Amino acid sequence: MRNDEYQFVSTDSSTVIANLVSAYQSFTGRTLQPADPERLVLSWIADAIVKGLVRINYVGNQNIPSRAEGENLDALGEWIYSLVRKDAQVSTCTVRFHIVAAQSTAITIPAGTRVTDRSQVLTWATTVDALIPIGSTYIDVKADCDTPGVIGNGYVVGQIDTLVDKDNIMFFDYCENITETDGGTDQQDDETYFQAMRRVLDSFSTAGAEGAYIFWAKSVSDEITDVKAVRPREQTKVTCDTFPKDDERYAFVGGNYIIENTINVYAHGSSTPAALGTDYYLDYSNNLLTIKLRNSGSLISEDKIDVEFTHDLAGHVYIYALMQDGEIATSTIKDEIYTACNQDMVRPLTDYVAVKDPEVVQYDIDFTYFISVDTQISLTDIQTAIAYQVNRFKKWQYAKLGRDINPSMLENMLMQTGVKRVVIRSPTFTHLRSGDTYDVPQVAHIRNTNIVNGGYEDE
Repeated sequence: MRNDEYQFVSTDSSTVIANLVSAYQSFTGRTLQPADPERLVLSWIADAIVKGLVRINYVGNQNIPSRAEGENLDALGEWIYSLVRKDAQVSTCTVRFHIVAAQSTAITIPAGTRVTDRSQVLTWATTVDALIPIGSTYIDVKADCDTPGVIGNGYVVGQIDTLVDKDNIMFFDYCENITETDGGTDQQDDETYFQAMRRVLDSFSTAGAEGAYIFWAKSVSDEITDVKAVRPREQTKVTCDTFPKDDERYAFVGGNYIIENTINVYAHGSSTPAALGTDYYLDYSNNLLTIKLRNSGSLISEDKIDVEFTHDLAGHVYIYALMQDGEIATSTIKDEIYTACNQDMVRPLTDYVAVKDPEVVQYDIDFTYFISVDTQISLTDIQTAIAYQVNRFKKWQYAKLGRDINPSMLENMLMQTGVKRVVIRSPTFTHLRSGDTYDVPQVAHIRNTNIVNGGYEDE
């Protein structure tokens, strides 16, 4: 939310009139009556002064990024942050062009070849020249919508199936989009542009800061509502040979960033871990894990043991993106995020960057509501309010990665509708991973909704 206008000077008209009247009376030595003609003149002057004060406040606020609007905000963004407001972006997809049979020469698909859906409302044009190779019957080509904005998003796989420029492709058979159209955005509004200005400060880091990756990922599309950049951990299980020495046996595992409290040791092929201190000792130093098998323990006769542990994937960055509708980013958006975050000027030389999907956790909404017999609100209005608040809860729930599934928030929203009480059977509170502890972040997706009217109750 943009901040309210800051008041540099007071615009209270009554104060201005009082000051003018006081000054006039002090200068002339005459007391003004409410109906004096001079008082009417002073009121007219006060009105002009107040308009000037309002203008002063407006001009002052247009020099503050959190309050500036339109072209004034553009000027501040370009001057302070070197950031230009993003124009509307076109949606993109991948189109597969088929020919009737493999040919003995490559078949050209010129850049700019247009395709559309059967309603022919919008068209998409290929962005590069493409060749169907000798012996093949199809080629995949990226295509951009000719009309910028969100209007081009959401065309499902196979919906774009009509070739506009029929003379462009020899031996043409049919075409189809093999990815859903996505990535189209309208021009940034003031709030979105201002938030981008705030994030741009993080982009100046060349040390792989989390904020920098988030900034560059979000710069791909205004439809991206949340991004997590995670240094991942990985669980590994290896089989090691053991070596005898002085009536004991040893095994060794090399590797960086092993987390010692996650280490478990097993007899080879067993699913039951041996006991630390009873069956073996551990020493992890200089990136070498040494496992000493006690001569009185259960592992001393084992030629091989299995070692399980978790280790940090140092130098790895996994990026997870969530769209405004709570959906996982499409392959098109993920490819664009990877391109944006993998540039040499963005990614530190030692980082390995990958864009991955968060884990979806499904939940149901199932509750019964009861209405007071003394309510002054109509049943229709209550039902409309309940439907609104349920939809509001769904949007709140999927708006952020790692947001816990919280029935208390649902109950709080429902109690604003005028009902007497609610009995929520589902969802139950469920903690979701946020990605802050090196793990895969989760996002909640609604599955089923069941709303029961329990009728009227007295107090």
